[in-house]
This record gives sequence, structure tokens and C-alpha cells, in this order.
Amino acid sequence: MKALEEVAYEAGRAALADQESLVSGVRQRTGTLLAAHALVASFLGATTIREAGFEVWSWLAVGALLLGLVAAAILLAPWKLKFAVDARDLYSNLYEEAAAESEAGTLGWLASAGYLFQDLREENAVRVRWMSRISGLLGGLMVIQTLAWLAGLAIN
Repeated sequence: MKALEEVAYEAGRAALADQESLVSGVRQRTGTLLAAHALVASFLGATTIREAGFEVWSWLAVGALLLGLVAAAILLAPWKLKFAVDARDLYSNLYEEAAAESEAGTLGWLASAGYLFQDLREENAVRVRWMSRISGLLGGLMVIQTLAWLAGLAIN
């Protein structure tokens, strides 16, 4: 059976790893949605402009495309996120606690390390939430662009 300190350490590490995975997924989806924006604009946009010209729906689609490009650029830009504890800082912060506990055989220092991972996760939380929201917006803009091109074709 694991000690409470080991469970706290593993929980802190797992929470930070989950957050890192979420950010990685957002960035991968951004690349996919960026490619989809380009394809929709190329095929539907070219067809709509050729058939109907630049009408209101075409301008709406172009606006959604431009906003999508801005959103993708924001998501792919470097964000100030940390997913690892500096080993030297961890050692210096926990050395005294670990040394004091070594004779008793306790692992409170290990739980403290888990709390450091949790602190990093909480430090990243606001930025990661914004990344998720912008990613959702990017997907929504993709739908708006597609529907606007299709509406421009249907009305013509």
C-alpha cells in the first residue's frame, strides 16, 4: 500500500502531466483547423466568388477566415507555461525537510514535491483555460466560414 505522501506526489505530477497533454492537444487541433480553414477557403471560397462574386456572405466568410488565422497565430505563439520543476530548485527547497525526516523514515518531503507540481499546474491554469477557449473559437470560426461560403452559393 502506498503512503499518503506518495499518493500526493503522484497526484501532483499526474495533474501537471494532464495539463501538458491538454495544451499539446490544443496545439495539434490548431494545426488541423488551420489546414481546414485554408482548404475551405480555397475550394468553397473560390467557387463561391466565381459563381456569386463578393457578396455579404463572402465577406462574412473572409472575416471568419481572418479571425481564424489570428486565433491560430495566438494559439501557436509561445505561452508562458511551465510543465516541469527545476531539479536544482526542487533539491534546494526540499533538502532540509528530507534530511530531517530521514531518521524517522517519513516522506513528507515527497508530498511537498507533489504540491510543487500542483502549484505549477495552478500557475498555468488561467493561460490553459484561455487556450481552450480560443481553440473552441477557432473551431466555431471554421463552421461560420464554411456555412457562409455555402450560403453564398445557395443564394446565388
